[in-house]
Amino acid sequence: MMTDWVFIDTNVLVYARDDRNAEKRHRARAWLATITDLGCARTNLQILNELIRWILKNESHRTLADIRKEIAALRIWGDNSLDGEELDLAWAVRENLGYQWFDCLLIAAAHNQGCRYFLTEDMAHGASFQGVTLIDPFRLSPDDLFPRN
Repeated sequence: MMTDWVFIDTNVLVYARDDRNAEKRHRARAWLATITDLGCARTNLQILNELIRWILKNESHRTLADIRKEIAALRIWGDNSLDGEELDLAWAVRENLGYQWFDCLLIAAAHNQGCRYFLTEDMAHGASFQGVTLIDPFRLSPDDLFPRN
């Protein structure tokens, strides 16, 4: 059975490691565990760069080699950079949904990677664009989306 691709926003990756909100950390980790187990996680270079920036700022005790190793492992979910097709599609996202520009680029990236879902806290839960549905991981559990037998 093929599971639908799920694009992961930076905020989900950050909450999974941030000790300031235990409930969100728990929910984010549950999502990441589920989509990793199912092999349906997707992301891109913009997300990885945002995560690197957050880690460098908030986990300054870590070595660069350790951070590089972690990011290298996450690259299996995707490390595509922005291309012209995504730029063009982002204009349509902006016109239809009205989000901030960098969010429009991410929705376009999710679309071009064939994702059905986009996990994010930053945009309207349930909104959709050309087959990509935005899911707030703190309003819906992974079991709601991917029921286990």
